[in-house]
Amino acid sequence: MKSHLNLKIFLLIISNDVVDTIAQLVMKKGLNDSSLLVWAGILIYVLNFFIWIVILYKVDLSIAMPVGSSSYILVPLAAIFFLHEHVDLVRWIGIACIVLGVYFVSQSKKPAEKGLQP
Repeated sequence: MKSHLNLKIFLLIISNDVVDTIAQLVMKKGLNDSSLLVWAGILIYVLNFFIWIVILYKVDLSIAMPVGSSSYILVPLAAIFFLHEHVDLVRWIGIACIVLGVYFVSQSKKPAEKGLQP
């Protein structure tokens, strides 16, 4: 049985989202400017893959995915500050809806926790 979410796993999931955000930025910048950055982005994705494997080994996917939803916020913020992209109000409202949906999904209980049999 996998463990519950603790601070160490939570921080690992957040670091996974940060690395994912960096990979997204490097890939986008590389596609616009330099093929070397594209390769750097690919290497960062490979690192991110191994971080994700460790996370999945330690915690259920149904816990890891909702907690790992911070990239929905990190990527647009990074795009604004580092790529000088514009994110309008409608997109922020959409991002807020996604984050709220992920929050509600993460609050749901497993059938065994509700007293129901699977």
